Amino acid sequence: MVISPLPLPVVLFAQVPPPEHGQSRMVQLALETLRENPEAFQVHHVNARFSDSLETIGESSFGKMLLTTKYLAQAIRLRLQTKQPLLYYVPGPVKWSSVLRDWVILGVLRRFYPRVVFHWHAIGQGEWAHGSERRTLQGPLWLDRLARKISARILDSPFASISVSGTSEKDSVAVKSKFQHVINNGIKDPCPNFESEILPLREARQQKAAAATSPGFKILFLSHGTEEKGILDALDCMIDLMDHSDPTWCFQVTFAGGVSDSIRTRFDSRVTAIILRWPERIRIDEEGYLTGRAKQQAFVEHDIFLSPSRWESFGLTVIEAMAYGMQIVAASSDGVRGVLPPKHPYLSPVANPSALANRLHDCCKSIKSRPQSEAARALRQRFLDYYQLESFSEHLRSSLLELEVQGRDTTRLAAGNSSSSIQAVPFPVALPESNEPPPITIQVYLADQNPGHDRSFGISRMSQVVLEVLQASGEVRIEAITSKTSQQAPVTVSAVRVLPWGTRRKWVRLITDHLHPFLAHRNAHQELHYFPKGYLPLLSAFSHPSVVTIHDTIIQYDEDHYPSWRKPWEYAYWAMMLKHTLRRADRILTVSESSKRQIHEFMTRHRIPRNEITVTYEPCLYERFPQPVEAQKENYVIHLASCEPHKRSAHLIRWWHEAEAQGRNLPMLHLIGTVPEEVAPLLASSHSIVKSPFLEEAALQAAYISARALILPSEIEGFGLPALEAYYLGTPVCFVRGTSVEEILSVATHKGGFSLESSISLLSALDEVMAMNPAEIHACGVKLRETYAAEKVAAKMIGVFRSAIASE
Repeated sequence: MVISPLPLPVVLFAQVPPPEHGQSRMVQLALETLRENPEAFQVHHVNARFSDSLETIGESSFGKMLLTTKYLAQAIRLRLQTKQPLLYYVPGPVKWSSVLRDWVILGVLRRFYPRVVFHWHAIGQGEWAHGSERRTLQGPLWLDRLARKISARILDSPFASISVSGTSEKDSVAVKSKFQHVINNGIKDPCPNFESEILPLREARQQKAAAATSPGFKILFLSHGTEEKGILDALDCMIDLMDHSDPTWCFQVTFAGGVSDSIRTRFDSRVTAIILRWPERIRIDEEGYLTGRAKQQAFVEHDIFLSPSRWESFGLTVIEAMAYGMQIVAASSDGVRGVLPPKHPYLSPVANPSALANRLHDCCKSIKSRPQSEAARALRQRFLDYYQLESFSEHLRSSLLELEVQGRDTTRLAAGNSSSSIQAVPFPVALPESNEPPPITIQVYLADQNPGHDRSFGISRMSQVVLEVLQASGEVRIEAITSKTSQQAPVTVSAVRVLPWGTRRKWVRLITDHLHPFLAHRNAHQELHYFPKGYLPLLSAFSHPSVVTIHDTIIQYDEDHYPSWRKPWEYAYWAMMLKHTLRRADRILTVSESSKRQIHEFMTRHRIPRNEITVTYEPCLYERFPQPVEAQKENYVIHLASCEPHKRSAHLIRWWHEAEAQGRNLPMLHLIGTVPEEVAPLLASSHSIVKSPFLEEAALQAAYISARALILPSEIEGFGLPALEAYYLGTPVCFVRGTSVEEILSVATHKGGFSLESSISLLSALDEVMAMNPAEIHACGVKLRETYAAEKVAAKMIGVFRSAIASE
């Protein structure tokens, strides 16, 4: 530890308990830590207690305005009495009451305190102020934008910032802190008797569950019961789990921490519905805020800790659960992901109860099937290594003293060289040691995707899922470039640059496609550039290293078989772009072995050296929904109609009309999308074909679920995503043999294949899939979900990303 000649003055402007919550507890520990070292710190505390209970946190009132004046007066008086103190301040979350309070307090105090240290316990305001769309204030958009500008000015360039985990640094970076540091929160070991008393209890319960014909699993939710903390997600997760888990499994779920009045009605209605539906299988207990022995008992008596919080800077209760060796199932919010071990198996995307239920099911299955001692010890050891109070205290003391020394050095250098601009070197970030490689930063170009206005509808759905999972993995940091009208980045991606124009007009899009690397090249920390639609810009030298996903060569196929479908210059431009991409891309991905063969044939045709191509396959947007066990069907089938000739919509309509004229007993054929004009008269004379426009997402899902089959008569596809969408929603598929759709579905079934040379072949395939029973369809959907899981696709992509970077 660096010791300054005189005690360092610190004015700590923050609330300590009550009320008891993670932030106030850590402020209390920080205060105690600094006061334990009077030889190093002269500590003054303004206990800014704006709330006396959890229910009043975030509320606005006239009384709180008076309190603000009182606390400001205390802080100003301390400043006048103290020489060059540090102001330790905890910025609030992105809520109007907190933001307004920070404007008033910091707007005044930063005039008196040149050196302010922000401790970002409540993450979000810094990145929000600088453009992040992860959070918004309630009210009109213009007011949110104005508020961001004010907060950006109020928070700008603090002397230092302290983040609470390695995944919660966005705020300190966004506000341009002169010095930055990461200090993991820590607590006193709550169970030093873990090995002798707690672990044997866990082992005994696990052995009992493993041997039982009807095992019971005890699950603990411990947090203030708000929507943001995920309490409703937890209940929805349990509904999904009960629907799809072994019917012999039983559950006891304890919700500790109280339930917010704002969601009390919704909470109670969900609990009532669960109990009425599964009275013999589930018990739900509700407890108030637990402390002391009652809290310890809750950790000891439960086996699984459920943390579905949508927004956490750290996850203090998670490290408590780790200390007790509990299995942890959690949503991948910033802070929770940061404290858990790398590649923790039971993390799900945020605000996704279905995915959370899948992870919880995996955890229960693991408890049922194998001993948990090793996993419990590993989590316990991670707590001991990184999150003990002694470590937090030492890092906090050292950091503040180092900042004091660095601040003096920077001031001295600046005074001795007033003609130069001295930039402080950021304080080293103290991340936990890990054998895992650090996250990589990729820039993703999305402005060339305009769903519904070009061929990128399926590609855009794939991009959405892939980027969500990549971001949630913790191995990738995504920075996206979009336009006003194009595909947008997932809400979990905070670093988004929206170009101030649309890209639906062809000439605007072409210019944007090729010039955007020049516009975005200011991000010097970029490690890799990723193009989900598969075309490198002509300025590809500014996008290096690069990875592309080439989905197919369908436009080449159209030029060969349907030359009049597009203008000659369009075919020529597309071929030029693909040849350029194949020659210049550092790594090439594609979505099926069929597509890989298409690309290789194109390379041979144009004498392009055969570079390595990695098949990643595609994930499906509907993976987030539970696999239907027995969907209720109506007497119709669907076809996603298109005017593109290779989709063969006109071909299908003619066949259907002929079969109808022959008196065949057909279900209704629902056409969703656009229909070629050449067959429009057939629709008018048919009584078994119904035309629908493009459907909104909810309506499209409903159409899939209720249909008896999906018909895909395409003669060429890169992947065939609608086939997965259909099976994931419990609907079988008719497809053309020899295409990528057959390749994709063959891992689960060979039923439904037909030939485009015979209408009898189609009708036989339709009879075949409509005869499949619900159990068979369900098994196909489950198998396809396992094979093309988004996490598997993302893992393959991350491997290629790292390979591209390593080769530099």
